[in-house]
Amino acid sequence: MTSYVCTSCHARHKVAATRWRCDCGAPLDLDFEAAAIDRDALRRRPQSLWRWSEALPLDPALSRGGLGAGVTPLIDDVLGETPVHLSLEYVSPTGSYKDRGASLLVALAISLGATEVVDDSSGNAGIALAAHAARSGLKARVFVPGDCSPVKPRIAKALGAEVVEVEGGRASAAEAAANEAKTGAFYASHVFNPFFLHGTKTLAYAVAESLRWVAPGAILVPAGNGGLVLGLDLGFRELRRHDLIDRRPSLIAVQAERCAPIFRAFEAGEDSPSPVTDEDTIADGVRIGAPPRGAAVLKAVRDSGGLVTAVSDREIETARRILWSKGYTVETTGAVAAAAVLRDGKKLRETFGDLVVVLSGSGLKA
Repeated sequence: MTSYVCTSCHARHKVAATRWRCDCGAPLDLDFEAAAIDRDALRRRPQSLWRWSEALPLDPALSRGGLGAGVTPLIDDVLGETPVHLSLEYVSPTGSYKDRGASLLVALAISLGATEVVDDSSGNAGIALAAHAARSGLKARVFVPGDCSPVKPRIAKALGAEVVEVEGGRASAAEAAANEAKTGAFYASHVFNPFFLHGTKTLAYAVAESLRWVAPGAILVPAGNGGLVLGLDLGFRELRRHDLIDRRPSLIAVQAERCAPIFRAFEAGEDSPSPVTDEDTIADGVRIGAPPRGAAVLKAVRDSGGLVTAVSDREIETARRILWSKGYTVETTGAVAAAAVLRDGKKLRETFGDLVVVLSGSGLKA
């Protein structure tokens, strides 16, 4: 198996069930180079993210059949007056793009002999982990902040996970999960573990395949911790390296104005975001005041020629209502990227060309 590499001090670590970040406290990357996929062979492969097995750092057999995560529709539509491709990640098995990363994290846990997985989550990540763990026969424990909505934790519990409420916000829940990992449980962190990013990168492969291997000009995604931004960066870099697309699309990260540390750093020309108070926003899935991989998100966006923008709660709610009127049953966080297009679509299309907009989470869980 490949090894972990620290994003800060560059120390190398063996992939192990008890290893989820560097000793210096920084997140980890994965020393892994994807092989070129055989496009002709794709026609004969199952409809799941494991169809791009050459690009994944794990044996597909470890998925134990999985839940079919990874292949979602790309629909042509118009937002306002802007033609777009809508990536319907909200129709994933548990209703969010987190299924991509959870699928790989559970497969990794199996490969390392773990019998229990834990994570901290206010919603979609916990649901995804609970479902994929249940499918693979693993126990799951999800630590949730005391101030989150009770709806999604109830779904995780219904899927068989033990849900533990922690007093305080997301930081408190993350600390509780980290402490649990010290007892030997596998910390399936959707923030720190790079295998999650190698799951989310399959969205780049799905978009490229749907567009017949022609890269869009830009792809807009909601950004809290930025895992989807980093996954897309990984995926499009790999696709370009193997000449499967002719160029890398620009990445446009969209935050909620009320909690936008990455946007503030981008606007100020800074290399890393400073923590902000995670003020309440209707887009609770991107309410992350201190994203651990914030510096990497900024670099990925800038290297791609993209940008970071922020939208108001009013713009997010308007976008959600418009999407529902068109039949797209997204949650508020899932409407964040669409809100940016509804406000700035003409300028974005003039600057970047063809646009893909990711609708990340389902409103049927709200």
